[in-house]
Amino acid sequence: MSSFEQIDRAVKRFTRMIALIGLVGLLTLALATVLDVMLRWIFNSPIVGLNDTYSLFAALIIASCLPLCIYRRGNITIRFVGNIFGERATNVLDAFGGLVSLIIFSVMAWQLWRYTDQLARDGETTWVLNWPVSPWWRLVSILIIICVPVTLITVIQSAKSAIREKDASGRVESSSAQPREGNN
Repeated sequence: MSSFEQIDRAVKRFTRMIALIGLVGLLTLALATVLDVMLRWIFNSPIVGLNDTYSLFAALIIASCLPLCIYRRGNITIRFVGNIFGERATNVLDAFGGLVSLIIFSVMAWQLWRYTDQLARDGETTWVLNWPVSPWWRLVSILIIICVPVTLITVIQSAKSAIREKDASGRVESSSAQPREGNN
């Protein structure tokens, strides 16, 4: 097994773990919402400050799913050009799209980090609970930063598929790139 395949497997496990944590957070938020509705209905007493936590948890939950979505290529893709020109063109376009995604996630990570620094300097807090907001956004920033190397791995996989290595007999071998799981 090559070192790239080992890295690929480690990234797969890591992104799944992060998404699982996000799923647990989503379920917790859903249960808290149901509990809040029940308490409002039965006792006319909501959970104080629950609305404060929604935006913080929602950003974290969404960001926790992005690395796995990128790794599994669960993004929306348009395949008609690749279908017209063949598999190699599809792989070249995937590599190009991954490169653009890499640039976008890099800029996003940088800007989110700067935004979080500003929140920390300003001492932003939630309205009711008075929780500091910057630690939550720091975690979101870190999750977006994790998207950068994950995207790089998908770019490498697509580039390997586009280039294709020839074996000793001169035939073209298909590479061990991650199968596409995106939407057509």
